[in-house]
Parts: sequence; structure tokens; C-alpha cells
Amino acid sequence: MKEEFKAFVRKRPYLTKYVNSGEMTWQKFYEQWNLYGEDETVWKKYIPTEESTKKESGISFNSVVDMLGKIDKDSLQKGINSVQKVIELLQGLTTKSAVNTASTYSPRQLFKKFED
Repeated sequence: MKEEFKAFVRKRPYLTKYVNSGEMTWQKFYEQWNLYGEDETVWKKYIPTEESTKKESGISFNSVVDMLGKIDKDSLQKGINSVQKVIELLQGLTTKSAVNTASTYSPRQLFKKFED
């Protein structure tokens, strides 16, 4: 009987989506299968429709436009400005340290005689 249920599930791989999302368990599916068999009227509500497969297939252009419309432009600009300031600060630190070390260093003479 288990093998028959496994074969039934293999024919309907969309049932795994309901188990993974937590809406159903394999035990509940097994009990329904045991009571009703492969009657399509029982399993019809689990068959994915074209609309639901489109939603799962990817992000639509309209949803991207909606997401972009919901972005707060002022906070985005503030974030970009703060990132630019950090980059300028880091660039300033690296260029100043390179210039300072090169200009202040003077080599020491190894064998210098004392002058009387």
C-alpha cells in the first residue's frame, strides 16, 4: 500500500510544495489518499493553476515597478551620500599617509664622524 501511495505522489510532484510550506503533511495526504483514492475531485484543489505557476516562476515587471515606487528616495539619497563620505574619508587617509611618509623620511648616515 505504501508503494502505491509513493507512485501516486510521483505522478503529482506538486504535492511536495504543500508539505514544504507546512500547509499539509505526508500523513494527511496519505489519509486522504487512503479514504478517497485517486479521485480527481479531492485532489483538484492541490493542482496548481496557470496563475499560481506564473507567480512562482519569477518576478514580473509590474512587481519590480511597484517595489521601486515604494522606495523612499530621501533615505536612499542619504545612504548614498554617507557611503560617498566614507569612501572620500578612506581615500583621504590613504593618500595623506603615503605623502607624509615619503616627505618626512630622511635616511641616516651609517658612518658619520664626529666633528670637533
